[in-house]
Amino acid sequence: MTSDDEWIDVEAAAERHGCSTKTIQRLVKREELLARSVKIPGRDGRQVIKNLVRVSDLDEIFGQSARERNVRVIREAAPPLSSSQRAFIGKVLLEHLRDRDAKQKKNE
Repeated sequence: MTSDDEWIDVEAAAERHGCSTKTIQRLVKREELLARSVKIPGRDGRQVIKNLVRVSDLDEIFGQSARERNVRVIREAAPPLSSSQRAFIGKVLLEHLRDRDAKQKKNE
């Protein structure tokens, strides 16, 4: 478990949020995500420069507030459903509920 003030490398950040390292690097390049560079000993003893990002910054970008913002933007851009689309969705949901209830009764 990581603390919010902890700094992690780009690979760990990508793994933590299920994205590629390129995504993290792109956010750093666009200055949407603060990063700092540190020198650490590499496998062969030579110094390697690693970029680190703060966990709290990652959580802000990839967290719930970001999801809510993205959902709001998508909803605002989407046209309203037609009556036939609403009817079709209702039909599919009812069929799903009936199937689920039938499976539950069968398992009892």
